[in-house]
Amino acid sequence: MLVHDHMTRHVVTASPDTPIDEALRLLREHEIRQLPVVADKRLVGIVTERDLRRAGEGDRVADVMTREPVTIGGVASFDEAAKLLRENKFNALPVVQDDELVGIVTTADVLAVFVTLSGVAEPSYRIVLKAPMTSGTTAKIRQLIEAKHGEVLWLHRGSGKHREQLHVRLKARDIEEITLGLESAGFEVPTVVARPAGKT
Repeated sequence: MLVHDHMTRHVVTASPDTPIDEALRLLREHEIRQLPVVADKRLVGIVTERDLRRAGEGDRVADVMTREPVTIGGVASFDEAAKLLRENKFNALPVVQDDELVGIVTTADVLAVFVTLSGVAEPSYRIVLKAPMTSGTTAKIRQLIEAKHGEVLWLHRGSGKHREQLHVRLKARDIEEITLGLESAGFEVPTVVARPAGKT
């Protein structure tokens, strides 16, 4: 999924000359944590509530904003956006095209995309099975599930001492038939959890 498909397009902004109290009012009114600062349609900085509360009397946004903020392009993938947000401990990233602000992507946007990609918002099952770390194991598991009319939404291996565990989220008409098929192929399936739509 690309950033420009899921970013917020209508961005609340400030100008460099916006008074501090007006910028704070915008944050409260729109329940946001940061304001991109724009001059002549170009992104020139970003300011957070913390920046504004540290401002001195008579200051303007330009006096406290972060210049040359970290940004992302609209054709970047959402995992790149998530990486930048996590690494920099940001709540949002301005999205720019030719130095012009075209949107903003927030941690809430990234979480919404993750929920969609994970399939957890749909009626589905999560199974945990024990699988050796040998070549072709995950492909074999996918084939076994699909042969029983299941659809794998995601599959990942555990870490550390749980490396022999595979976690799979899937859609299935008959989860019992799938688990029996996996067990018949030599895999242990100690955990099966149903997830109704809308539940997390």
